[in-house]
Amino acid sequence: MKGITRDSLVEMFDRKLVYVFAVVTALTVLIVILSGSIDGQIRMQTGGDMNVDDFNQVLGDPIIRVFEFFVSFLVFLAVMGTAGMIPTMLEKGRADYYLSKPISRTALFLNKFVGILIVYGLTIILCGGIVYLSLGLVHGIFDFRIVYLFLFSLLAFFIWYSITAFAGIVFGSNAIAIMSAFIVWILQKILSARDVIKTLADSKPVDYIVDTSYYIIPKTGEISDMSVRMVSGRVIHDWMPLYSSLLFAIVLVYVTIYIFKRKNY
Repeated sequence: MKGITRDSLVEMFDRKLVYVFAVVTALTVLIVILSGSIDGQIRMQTGGDMNVDDFNQVLGDPIIRVFEFFVSFLVFLAVMGTAGMIPTMLEKGRADYYLSKPISRTALFLNKFVGILIVYGLTIILCGGIVYLSLGLVHGIFDFRIVYLFLFSLLAFFIWYSITAFAGIVFGSNAIAIMSAFIVWILQKILSARDVIKTLADSKPVDYIVDTSYYIIPKTGEISDMSVRMVSGRVIHDWMPLYSSLLFAIVLVYVTIYIFKRKNY
């Protein structure tokens, strides 16, 4: 487990992905620092009666939403950056090396899967933490409930990586793995407007197909909205988007292992 996790870390450096995360984080911190002048302008225009934190509350937590977008972008980078790792591991020449080890295919896949989640999950937390710390230093904004946003983002990464790992095992292609994630993203965007689709179709079979697809397809967009609500202290009444998406990912990982154990290389 430690060896494969270390390999995933080394691979991140070899592919220069660590520099992408570093540059994105540095640029975001620079933007946060430059935005410090906004706080002064708000105080001047309101006679010192309102600061950025008050402004944030009036507009419905826009800073938290922007920060959530940044963390979601980190998840996007992680998904795109890791999509080809399993296909690369199992390409001709390298597959013989890994499969010849005294370890079952199930253990090999799970070790690689978990190793990638650990390496890139910690990268997301580190980069996000640096930006949030800069927000706290510049604007005085800090809330321990931000942990919810990081937790939900890591769960979203797990869900997305289960999709790219499945495509990587089945098709052995980096491009198809990325396309699979993109297709699922498009589907969830379409299904988020399922009420409109059902109204326009006005058909029972269509209603059944749309509703069934909605419950099956991951809903990471709604999970992101849930994280913002939790950080803002609002109550969540419907947890279905979270648990149905996690169930989808868990089942997909099981199916991926099943296929991997029976595939010839």
